[in-house]
Amino acid sequence: MPDFSDSAVFPPFAQLPPADVSSTGTDGNTGSTSTSTSGTAATKAGSGCWFLLAQIKEDMTITKPTLIVTDRAGVDFAVTFEDAGLNLRGDLGARKGYTLVVPGARRTDREGEGKKAVVRVEAGRGAQVRVIPGSLERVLELGRVAGSETVGKQCAACGKTDAPLMRCTGCSTASYCSKACQVNGWSGLGHKSNCKVLKSIREIWA
Repeated sequence: MPDFSDSAVFPPFAQLPPADVSSTGTDGNTGSTSTSTSGTAATKAGSGCWFLLAQIKEDMTITKPTLIVTDRAGVDFAVTFEDAGLNLRGDLGARKGYTLVVPGARRTDREGEGKKAVVRVEAGRGAQVRVIPGSLERVLELGRVAGSETVGKQCAACGKTDAPLMRCTGCSTASYCSKACQVNGWSGLGHKSNCKVLKSIREIWA
């Protein structure tokens, strides 16, 4: 599972490389990659060495698909898509409050007073952008939990470690020692809402 705390692989908007720089890493070195576990996960995702994570705030599509999003630093900015026919809701599953994942994102600085920088997704790359059905805060927290050494080694409901464990068939992350613990985890401990988020994270980076 990816380490979302690794800013080399998951940089905030301000640390994205500018669109006119040809480097493949966010540290300014051509061809640079992260050697961390999250770097390996990023490579497996198949597009770029880094990912922008941002929570969808508003759909501002007028002439081209456009989302207003907020990154982990609390900065608001626009993500525009050059694929004019892209349906953000239908094709990507974009919803207010969900988390947008843009592989290899670059910051485009616009000339003119008062014009803010944006992220432009080039034509043909819109399908590479993914949406995780959960808030950015929840994604970051679940990523931390899923990356814990105890995952798969103890019951997610009671904490028992000395019994055979069954993995959730939905997300393949949470494990339970009994049907009773699975039911408790699903309805009482919030796994019902977390399962889709964990499944989406695993599908993108596993």
